[in-house]
Amino acid sequence: MKKLSVRNALFISVGFILLMWLIKVIHNTYFIDTILDWGRSIQTFSLYALAYGVFTVIIVTLLLHFAKERYKDIGFHKQNILKQLGVGFLFGVLIFFLHNFIISTIVDALLPKATEGIDMSKLFNNIYFLPVWIILALFKAGFSEELWRIFTLTRFEKCFGKAGLFTALIVGSAVFGFGHLYQGFGGMIPAMVRGLLYASVYLRKRRAFEAVSAHATFDLINITFGYILYYP
Repeated sequence: MKKLSVRNALFISVGFILLMWLIKVIHNTYFIDTILDWGRSIQTFSLYALAYGVFTVIIVTLLLHFAKERYKDIGFHKQNILKQLGVGFLFGVLIFFLHNFIISTIVDALLPKATEGIDMSKLFNNIYFLPVWIILALFKAGFSEELWRIFTLTRFEKCFGKAGLFTALIVGSAVFGFGHLYQGFGGMIPAMVRGLLYASVYLRKRRAFEAVSAHATFDLINITFGYILYYP
């Protein structure tokens, strides 16, 4: 049986990415009520998020294997990992302040009647669920989402050069933001900008753990403030 060539494996990866983008857009357009219902149940919401994160890691690992690549080939280097995590932490803090005090403020001013999403207070009214949120911030948001982002950027770049990289950067960030439509337009648009910022952290020096740390830090700070603001 003829082995799958590296070039074919790359194009299969790009095709899969396009399919996943399409599915996410359709899902968030036509099944938003279902997503909002999940958001009202912390258990359902977290189980779905965790399962999706595991699925992402498995698929990306397999597709990298078919392309004869490993994690280190896309930027997951162990060298100076503590420094990478520290730099990512600083970027995460910076992105948090940009998001909450500049980007969201501008969006709220431009879209004062933006569609409301789920009631965020329902996600932070149980202190015993804090460990689950931490796991999701570290694994689902920090690791799996940035792994997927880096995977899409590198696949398009390998197949189509700089034009492909630019396309993946813009479309991938837009789809990432669209995945937050359950938070309303006030959550979706800032998420698109965050997607660009996370990608920029990675593209800065192609150090994946910086992007992972930045994303996880942002979510952990949000969780902290979520409990400060909403815990009864």
